[in-house]
Amino acid sequence: MNKEMKEDKIIIITTVLNLIVAILKLISGLTFSFSTLIADSIQSFIDFITDITSLVANKIGKRRANKTYPFGYGQIYYVANLFTGFLLFLIGIFILYQFFFFEGEFTPNLTLAVVILVVLILKWIVVKLLQYYGKKFKNELMIEASKESKADFISTCVVLAVMVFTFLEEAMKTSINIDKIGSLGMAIYVFYTATKMLISNVRGILANDEENDEIKRDISQKLKKFQKLQFKKVKIIKMANYYSVFLQVKADENLTIKEYLAMEKKVKSYLKSHDRAIRFIDIEPI
Repeated sequence: MNKEMKEDKIIIITTVLNLIVAILKLISGLTFSFSTLIADSIQSFIDFITDITSLVANKIGKRRANKTYPFGYGQIYYVANLFTGFLLFLIGIFILYQFFFFEGEFTPNLTLAVVILVVLILKWIVVKLLQYYGKKFKNELMIEASKESKADFISTCVVLAVMVFTFLEEAMKTSINIDKIGSLGMAIYVFYTATKMLISNVRGILANDEENDEIKRDISQKLKKFQKLQFKKVKIIKMANYYSVFLQVKADENLTIKEYLAMEKKVKSYLKSHDRAIRFIDIEPI
């Protein structure tokens, strides 16, 4: 199984898990009139949508450079993350609305506690999968998705804490509505996460076309070992946490097409094996 297929497989697995988590939260929240859990379930559905977006963006981002997009499709990663941040911001507004207008009497119970614990276990699996394979494959979308899933995991921990405090609230017979306070805290946390994500990716879009001269010199030096290829132009573009390499090459006239394609493959393998920050390499023969 190649790298791209493995990436897609991990994203599909985490997508299914996120959908299960979201459904469990929503059904439990509605069944027990738990407004904090209902708000949390909406955020989990956003997590599910984020995974779908990641799958699509992952396909688009790997397309080769062309005349319309001479530096490839790397910016799609930033656009996808901006979309996620925008959805999170809308969720924050929804949670605030629910804070002011949702009416329901929540009564904590052990069945709900078990459901929340199961949700936390599933969510932790999602976070670890995305973190591990995001770093392994240098996949910016998976890394960002892991941050979003971690935020969802933390918000579910808040839900569990709210339920525990609600148990205490009933025991002490206080008039404080812990469920309402939990919803407000969740809204603030979602706004914070969304704002951070929006700022980070807008900055990435504005700055990701900067070249790295040090890496460019290093690559130019490494390319000298391929004596049958003359590299007329070397361009390095920063795309998120990795680099895209664009090469214009003139091949030796004695090379056959089969030999040239084999040589091109060797160049790509060689550069990627010597610098893990290089993720995409496009070679244009002239």
